[in-house]
Amino acid sequence: MSYLKKKVIKISKGYRLKPSTHKVIHKIQELISGDQEMAVGYACRKYYRELILKKKLIAIEQSLKV
Repeated sequence: MSYLKKKVIKISKGYRLKPSTHKVIHKIQELISGDQEMAVGYACRKYYRELILKKKLIAIEQSLKV
């Protein structure tokens, strides 16, 4: 029986970010105790959920106006 850690495969995307964005990513990393990949993924998922929620709220407001 071997107890080997699963290797996480990361794909480099080759994009460049502004220094201010790197600072925000670093702050998120500290908050979630994770690496840059986790921080960016967390931020993207949270932003996506906010956009979906906003879209739903706008649809509800428009249906109430009718």
